[in-house]
Amino acid sequence: MEIPNEGKFVCKLNGQLVIYEASTGSLCGSVPCVVVAPPANEGFTFKHTMVLVKADGTILTKTVDTLKAVFGWNGEDPFWLMENSLDDGALRSVEFEIVGGPETGDKGGLYFKSQWLNPLGGGMKTPVAANRESVMAKYGGKFRALAGSSATAGKSAPPVARPVPTTPPVTKPPMVASPSTMEEAWAALNENNPGKDGAAIEKIWFDTIAKLFPNKSNTDLKLHEWGRLKAEFEKDELPM
Repeated sequence: MEIPNEGKFVCKLNGQLVIYEASTGSLCGSVPCVVVAPPANEGFTFKHTMVLVKADGTILTKTVDTLKAVFGWNGEDPFWLMENSLDDGALRSVEFEIVGGPETGDKGGLYFKSQWLNPLGGGMKTPVAANRESVMAKYGGKFRALAGSSATAGKSAPPVARPVPTTPPVTKPPMVASPSTMEEAWAALNENNPGKDGAAIEKIWFDTIAKLFPNKSNTDLKLHEWGRLKAEFEKDELPM
């Protein structure tokens, strides 16, 4: 049968996976493979070699992780792979991916050189999902701010704008302030309110915007208005 061109091949074991010690002193695994896909290469057989432990005793964790992901090995006793890859073993039905192709031998002639053994798709096991409540407690404010504005946060993200009230509150005469940004105003609010929780900080944010800029959302403010808001947050007395 012709040697397949370089590529990725879906394979199964066509014999017992053997754990052995090489003459160099390294611990290896000999993996007999048969191609099951693509159809043009179906039935092609070869052996793939994996080094589990180097001659100096260093365990190759990537190899161990691959064998765990592909065959469901718990990573403790490598001879488990041998015992479960006999003719009637559970591992004989496992499909995996081999990356390889033709290569010229030292004495001439072509042979199939297998380079990598991976789970199907080339990836490792799907990671365990993070805890939703924990993640949202840490990053929820930033995600909400990003959804409502293209600006990114500094210390933490400004909250999403609330609907503008139809009846504006009484406002003070505008104050003169240097131009600033939303992030700088948000940082000033946080720096002048140490110890307050997120809910309290957001309330101050929205209440101050409503007081200074009635009928405006925080996504509508200009640089000089952000400067005025920043100056307001830097006062000794802030709204509660």
